[in-house]
Amino acid sequence: MPQESRRHLNRGDIDKKVEEVLLHFDPRALTRRVSPIYAVVGGLKDVYHIPFHFDQDLGRSRRGKRVFKIFGRFDFEPRQILIDKSLPHDSPRFRWTLCHEIGHLVLHRKLDPKSISRDAAQLVDTRTELRFIRSARWSELEWIEWQANQFASGMLLPRPIVHVAVATIQQELEIRRPGSIYLDDQPRNIRDYISVLNHVSKRLNVSRTVLRIRLINLGILTDARRSSRDHIQETLRAYFSESDAPSSTIH
Repeated sequence: MPQESRRHLNRGDIDKKVEEVLLHFDPRALTRRVSPIYAVVGGLKDVYHIPFHFDQDLGRSRRGKRVFKIFGRFDFEPRQILIDKSLPHDSPRFRWTLCHEIGHLVLHRKLDPKSISRDAAQLVDTRTELRFIRSARWSELEWIEWQANQFASGMLLPRPIVHVAVATIQQELEIRRPGSIYLDDQPRNIRDYISVLNHVSKRLNVSRTVLRIRLINLGILTDARRSSRDHIQETLRAYFSESDAPSSTIH
């Protein structure tokens, strides 16, 4: 797996890298119903001898005066990936953290830990690092975490699999214009958006928040809402009957 410079990887580059990795371990990866992330894990173990540990308490990390639980860790030497035992196996958070750490392995394994101001030769990921960063002033480490998050998004939700899943769900729900989602303040469009988001997130075993960001980045979802979230929820309650009202909120 060739290494690329951190400074030259954008979202499209990372998607291509993800697809290369998936196809390397599973030639049918992009035509499957869900992303074969465990085939990648198995290949990394068997072919590249990368250890994975899911049964350890990774402890906590201090950020200034605050202390955060560590959910995942990538060690540079020896190379290994660890996921905290508190995360239920194959849960959306477990899968996200696992793919994030694989992203560090694929994209950042040849970086010098000293160049990112790390005392130990490892990348430690708490809730802060595992969320999508929205900042205008990014440090070197924040850029690295952004790339790992983009890798996780692409690995959990490869472009071909997402397009097929959305179109299939929309056809099953008899929603017009399968393959694209338009969200505005109209109750029917809100209802369709929530239905598709819920069904696709369950089918692909990801959180609605991760799925929503991925749909926007892929150009599948257009969010043209003007109303506040509270107003949309009131509209939904008025539109749906008690029997079929959705229990989820908009993300």
